[in-house]
Amino acid sequence: MFQTDLEMDQEGMTVPYPPLFDDIRKNHGFVDVRGRPDLASGIAEGAGSSAMKALLIALAQPGSKLFTIGCDIGAKRLEGDIPYTAGGYIQIMNSEYARRDPDDYARFARAVAEALKAEAEAEGHEWEVQFVMKPVQLKLDNFTDMTGSLWIWFHAFGETEQKAVESREILIREMGQAFSDDRHASLFEKSDV
Repeated sequence: MFQTDLEMDQEGMTVPYPPLFDDIRKNHGFVDVRGRPDLASGIAEGAGSSAMKALLIALAQPGSKLFTIGCDIGAKRLEGDIPYTAGGYIQIMNSEYARRDPDDYARFARAVAEALKAEAEAEGHEWEVQFVMKPVQLKLDNFTDMTGSLWIWFHAFGETEQKAVESREILIREMGQAFSDDRHASLFEKSDV
């Protein structure tokens, strides 16, 4: 089973953002890791997942077409037929953020969803992925303006917590492969023509 959704969030956010710790969130704040895989390997939110850590390092490589502005992972017990979920989110932006619009992110999200669906159906994974196009007030480099991002929420389900976590690791690895696929990355360039 694979479920997906694509939506536009009306509420934006500001990047960079400070740490936020409360009863729900344990967010260490934005760290600009573009071109700094050494910094990406130390992101606390990626410490509990080798797949998330690898994805963060890959997105931080010099020349990467995408970069991350946030992530998190977790696992919990559910009520119902499938008792466990392991999931999280990763929020990404195209490296040419000043030239990107929601249509660019929507094309990319649809391509990534198709790649994940093919894997889920071929291997029997129970995955749910939600793509949210989120406005960002970005203050990086010499840029201070609104632009967009893609916030990807994901859940992998399993009969045990271990199976849910193992499935989540595969899901994150598959996302990483979809992100780095040149056919998908080229979809950002369609509006440049």
